[in-house]
Amino acid sequence: MLTFALPKGRMLKTCIKLLKEMNIPCVNIENRGRALVIEEEGIRYILVKPMDVPTYVHHGAADVAFAGSDVIWESGASLVEITDTQEGLCRLVIAGPQSLVNLFLKHKSSLMGIRIATKYPNITKQYFSSMGIQPEVIPLKGSIELAPLLGLSDGILDIVQTGETLRANGLQVVEEVTQVSLRIIANNKSVHEHWDKLGRFLEKIRILKERKRL
Repeated sequence: MLTFALPKGRMLKTCIKLLKEMNIPCVNIENRGRALVIEEEGIRYILVKPMDVPTYVHHGAADVAFAGSDVIWESGASLVEITDTQEGLCRLVIAGPQSLVNLFLKHKSSLMGIRIATKYPNITKQYFSSMGIQPEVIPLKGSIELAPLLGLSDGILDIVQTGETLRANGLQVVEEVTQVSLRIIANNKSVHEHWDKLGRFLEKIRILKERKRL
């Protein structure tokens, strides 16, 4: 039986939509109630927090999964990216008030010790390190936009879709770190042991992408 990890929360609907479009059985997921493990026609689905998806796949608790490219990068886990679904498109950005914009306009040395609040401490450290900067990273789980408003940080590194939440809190995008999308991932062992099944997923995704291009 193939075990498929799905992220709980706002991306679950997108995952179910993709499964339906690929004609992969998922009726029981929509009628799951409070269940976190659902079985359907030879597939076991497990519903986990988005940030935990790579861990489940890396350690073999799941063979394959949907995961955001931001979550994959943050985890640092050794995974096989099967395909980019081109769904859930958004951006990972550095944002803050005008004072942060002014800092970025100066010499890079002005950014040394900059305080960045984020749900992505590993990405934040890597991104600023690539510029030769050591930031003070302030890990937060939610309401990241509050941090600059309350003086907790100089800015934030977070996911942005429309930018409305940033603007509502007097923040603006300073730099784009990367584009983010929903990917299908697997672990090395599953790729070798279940390639026949994963190959069928790939073919269905290829056909789905071609339909969308037409």
